[in-house]
Amino acid sequence: MDLNDDKTSADFEYERYELLKEYRPENDIPDDDLLPHDTRIAQGISEQDASSVGQDDPLPDVPDADAIQKDSPVDPVAPDPDAMHGTDLLNGFDGDETE
Repeated sequence: MDLNDDKTSADFEYERYELLKEYRPENDIPDDDLLPHDTRIAQGISEQDASSVGQDDPLPDVPDADAIQKDSPVDPVAPDPDAMHGTDLLNGFDGDETE
């Protein structure tokens, strides 16, 4: 009989608690990343330039699929443009605009 056969989820949770309650250096924040709690960091100019690279480049023109191949089939995995959005369904909207 395995020792884990008779354990409940609470037993496993307690074991995890026992393992994680002690200090372990591998779980700690590295010293060079550790800052006092009231430290404010402003991004430097070099970081701002690095993030804005390519933002002014125009998007390449994508040719129409029918211009490449007449009556080409629609991608079978493309979402249905007429289907309701998942968020609407989660919020209970049934598509009836008269309410």
